[in-house]
Amino acid sequence: MYSNLRYKEYIQLVVVIVVGFVLVIPSFSILTVIAQTSQNNLTSDNPILKLHEIKMAAVELPDGHTAYKMLEYKITDKQNQTKDITSRYSDLPTIPGPTLIMTEGDKAKLTLVNDIGRGAVSLHTHGVHYTITSDGSLKMSNRVSDQGATPNDSYTYVWTVAEGTRGSWPWHDHTFGKGSSGINMNGVETNGLFSTVIVNPANGKVDALVNGIPKEVNVGDIKKDFVLFVTDDAFWGVEIDNNNNNKHTPLWVNPTLVASKNDLVRFHIQSVGTDFHHFVIDGFEWLKPGTHETTNFENIGPLENHVFTISANNSASYYDEMPIHLLSGMKGKFQVIADANAATSTSSIPGPSPQMQGSGGDSKDTGNSTGVPATSPIMYGTSDNNGEISLVGSE
Repeated sequence: MYSNLRYKEYIQLVVVIVVGFVLVIPSFSILTVIAQTSQNNLTSDNPILKLHEIKMAAVELPDGHTAYKMLEYKITDKQNQTKDITSRYSDLPTIPGPTLIMTEGDKAKLTLVNDIGRGAVSLHTHGVHYTITSDGSLKMSNRVSDQGATPNDSYTYVWTVAEGTRGSWPWHDHTFGKGSSGINMNGVETNGLFSTVIVNPANGKVDALVNGIPKEVNVGDIKKDFVLFVTDDAFWGVEIDNNNNNKHTPLWVNPTLVASKNDLVRFHIQSVGTDFHHFVIDGFEWLKPGTHETTNFENIGPLENHVFTISANNSASYYDEMPIHLLSGMKGKFQVIADANAATSTSSIPGPSPQMQGSGGDSKDTGNSTGVPATSPIMYGTSDNNGEISLVGSE
């Protein structure tokens, strides 16, 4: 009797366990599915912040300089709303090339067209993330593929502007300087195939030195961005006027930078070439990036970058203090207008520029087909008040 009771209890226990497994295992599966669904929803609810779809061309100018030209720029946001910002850019090829402005969390698809008419030309960036197929180099160095645009085929690059990529980063050609034998023709990117990508922080704030006091300011409060590329013989500049629909204006060589008094302005100093430089703005200090330590100069070498934000308090000069560069004319003015009004222009004043249209044939005839950098226009150029340039000896 007792034995039979124990046997029945045992059978009941087994049944309970079996039924429990039948009920619990599907529950775990359901929980797994729920967790997976939640994760998928998290991903779909948080896509990239913005998608930048950009199309540019690489061209050769009549005087032998090479340059990038903006063809089309569209931005699609998280609500799938697309905005065309092509009109912010010059319709000319520019040196530096078009400045690209993004925010941590963005993604970019950049298509490059080769209008030079020979070779392969590319986009190679620093700072932001990409896979090996968007390195912008040749198979001989990346061991995967040739990644340049040819006269017959464009090439598309994908950049991920990941967290931690804030700052300003140079990008430049990485294939046009290599001949058919793979020999690197050093310095060809200094002939004009260079530019910058500005990555704003996701929180929209940057450090600045305002009237001598370190502060955190909103990116939206910065009135102008000045991009100055330091080459071996000149500053090449761009102004981005955030008060005027973020208009991008090429400033060419050793320009006069203009701002209204007390406006916040951000400088992006970058370098291409082989020389080292000592950048100074007379009478100004700024914060060393990532610190509250002040400085009044920056040593900068090839493909290095330096970014700082200051308040425009007084007019000054900027220059490369290295004697050989200062003697060659690497300097410009920073003009601060105290009482801006409707009659006073706060637009920066361009310096000499390359010749845009030749008088002695098309660009293939008058251009430099050897890959050797053309002479900087600062050596022979003259500028009128409108920034129109006539190069002595250019035909």
